[in-house]
Amino acid sequence: MSGTIAGYILDTATGELLFTPQVTLTRTGVAGESLTQADELGRFAFRSLTPGGYNLGIYDDRYVPLYRDLILEEGTSIEDLRISLTPAAFIKGQILDEDGVPPQHCHFTLIRAGNRRGKSGYISDSGDHAVDKDGHFASPPLRPGRYCLRFAGVLRKHFIAPQTTPWAMQERIFDFVYPNVQDVVDAVFFDLEMGQTLDHIEVRIPRPIWRTVRGRLTGALPDNLADTYVHFARDVGMIDDFGSMGVKVDSLGAFEGPAQPGRYRLFVWEMTPPDQDGYTQRKREFSSAEVTVGAHDTVGVEIQITGYN
Repeated sequence: MSGTIAGYILDTATGELLFTPQVTLTRTGVAGESLTQADELGRFAFRSLTPGGYNLGIYDDRYVPLYRDLILEEGTSIEDLRISLTPAAFIKGQILDEDGVPPQHCHFTLIRAGNRRGKSGYISDSGDHAVDKDGHFASPPLRPGRYCLRFAGVLRKHFIAPQTTPWAMQERIFDFVYPNVQDVVDAVFFDLEMGQTLDHIEVRIPRPIWRTVRGRLTGALPDNLADTYVHFARDVGMIDDFGSMGVKVDSLGAFEGPAQPGRYRLFVWEMTPPDQDGYTQRKREFSSAEVTVGAHDTVGVEIQITGYN
């Protein structure tokens, strides 16, 4: 016997019924989703449903998205669900270089306190978000709370004088926590209230500073280092990982790569050979080490290999 999941949507602050949200329903473990729109009375309904687990999603550009897990029992329906949406907060602004020119490419990340994988700390609120070509940026709908911003991207070529180093392209890359710090604990946080829009934030991209990190692998090295790389993972005081940049290890176990000032974890990975599109994948991890890059090049780094994971 089929069942129904139905309810109505209202504004948490005013109690007003909302007819603009879109409503999705996904069956647990089943690909695809059903979509409907709230009617003029703020009501929605999904009918002819089989028993099982479902996830209900409510979306509106003016409100914080809401998700709810539901269990539809055999021979029953879920009626008159009361769904209260919280008016969203927003952060908007523009990011430019020191000459007032927008970057060639840029994305930003909203950072807040939270929990991830059983740990408490600073996390990404909603992943990376693209900055417009003119440098303007706008957050997705946000819950009330404290947020800081991390920006990463590539400057336009005019900003950097012609380079003769192997890292010429690398020297146009920037990565910083607003306003210009290397750790979240030193960031400027924005306290957002329900329904608040904080706009006209002006962000200036600091001139990228790059150092060289040189080191070598020691200990029980693999017989063949042809596909071994050291990956530089930036640590800005967050639980979440933000990717890494890899440099190849030579036949003697030595490596050299560029890094901006800050903390890094260096991972030694064996990678698969490039596929037909030039992409590689991580095959296994050998070891890792922590390093802090300061005002000068960092040399003499040793990463001990004690076993293969």
